[in-house]
Amino acid sequence: MIKNNTDYAYEVFDELEIKNDIVRLSNFDGCKFVSCNFSETQFFECKFTDCEFKNSNLSLLKLTKSKFIETDFKNCKLTGVNWTSLNWSSFNLTAPIFFESCDISFSVFSSLELEEVSFEDCIAHDVDFSECNLKGADFHKTDLKDARFVLCKLDNCNFQEAINYSINPLENSIEGAKFNSPEVLSLLTAFNIRID
Repeated sequence: MIKNNTDYAYEVFDELEIKNDIVRLSNFDGCKFVSCNFSETQFFECKFTDCEFKNSNLSLLKLTKSKFIETDFKNCKLTGVNWTSLNWSSFNLTAPIFFESCDISFSVFSSLELEEVSFEDCIAHDVDFSECNLKGADFHKTDLKDARFVLCKLDNCNFQEAINYSINPLENSIEGAKFNSPEVLSLLTAFNIRID
């Protein structure tokens, strides 16, 4: 069980279930969360440093004023999370979170500074990236069906082997970004041209 207003260091939480509950003012340093279920739970002003979440259900997680520093999510379900509710102060160099083989569909990242964030081999349907700074981000092998890229900085991003993305190069900056053929042809739809 996780208690409010408590500091945890290098602990492993295995198959912990906290559904539709609230955890307040707790700090986690070097902790691992394996096969946990935190769906619809709220972490209020909590801090996660060098933590790892694996094979866990974090759907509809609420992260009010909480903070992540160098935290990895692997094989997790993170659908419907509003990442803009985190405390993002002091993060202006690189993104403090990394996703691998996760489902982050229906999540919101709009207007965040997410340079070098990694969404590798993820499902990211209907994700809102509007007005994000995603310079150097890695979307390798990610399914971006209906994800919204509006007024984004996508310079030097890696979209290799990514699928289903729709990016308008007239309203997003994509200098130096890497794409694969034939998916890269989707960038031309903004120009109203015909390709035979």
